[in-house]
Amino acid sequence: MRATLIRQWFLCALAVMLAGGLIAGCYLPAVFVEQFLDAIHPAGTTAVVLFLMSFSLDTSRLRDTLRDPPAVLWGAVVNMGLTPLIAWPLAILQARPDFSLGLMVAAISPCTLATASVFTRRAGGNDAISLLVTLLTNCACVVVSPLWLGVILSENSSLDLTGIMSKLGACVLLPTLLGQLAQWPPAGQALSRRHRGVINFVSQCLVLLLVLIAAMRGGLMLRDQPSSPAVFALVWLCGSCIAVHAASLAIGWVGARALRAPLADTIAVAFAGSQKTLPIALFIATQPVITQQDVPLITFPLLAFHAGQLLLDAMLADRWAGLTRVQSLSEPR
Repeated sequence: MRATLIRQWFLCALAVMLAGGLIAGCYLPAVFVEQFLDAIHPAGTTAVVLFLMSFSLDTSRLRDTLRDPPAVLWGAVVNMGLTPLIAWPLAILQARPDFSLGLMVAAISPCTLATASVFTRRAGGNDAISLLVTLLTNCACVVVSPLWLGVILSENSSLDLTGIMSKLGACVLLPTLLGQLAQWPPAGQALSRRHRGVINFVSQCLVLLLVLIAAMRGGLMLRDQPSSPAVFALVWLCGSCIAVHAASLAIGWVGARALRAPLADTIAVAFAGSQKTLPIALFIATQPVITQQDVPLITFPLLAFHAGQLLLDAMLADRWAGLTRVQSLSEPR
């Protein structure tokens, strides 16, 4: 049990932050909750997280992967193009408008900078491909995510796509590029490699802080709700999140095999094409065009999607690791 808790500490902490934030938002004095929320700037925290995650990425193998880009491009298409289409019908069928919109916000977010490469490496896949898909989707989301948001909220005439793009550029693209540039000097590379574990830990702690903020804000809004969400609505939401992620993962796998990608590349495309990043999803969900609507529980789908992908991909990574070991043993020496 202790070993399991250590290995899955982030998932356990995610559950604690979500539950604790909701309870605090619901029952602590509203003045205290609002002061705490005002003291932490989500956009600035997101930028710091993305800089640290980008700085800790091992990019030494990217040059070889760039020579054969079809797998990388397919992973990016699945992540930013096909996943929102998969989520759309399930979002329409949600019992609450905040669950519906939250599922779509999760779907239009880019690939996570943390766990995609971690799970790819754990499964014996080509983590250079997962790194490139991550960087490509995080840069593309500056334009693609606002465009998807414009389609989703097409009835909202006050949607400022240019403003959202500029905010994403400042909070997503800029820190991601700066994190990569910081690795160019030899001293920067050495610092990144030496302290990668510490940097990843700090980044994940900051993500948990963003989760706590989102949960507290949801709890604060929940006070004014006449009733709590029905159990069926929550179960259907969680099932929908897992279904979207599983479908994207399967499409990424099948497409990569159709491109005749090796097993290691296929694993990377499957993970990077289906995983979504929580900090950027939370950042999008806190934009005025979202918060001005009656969607107090919009963060629930984001957290449910993130927890579901961690659970499913952790199991798949261990299973696929066995496949890669068998393949490596069967290859001629």
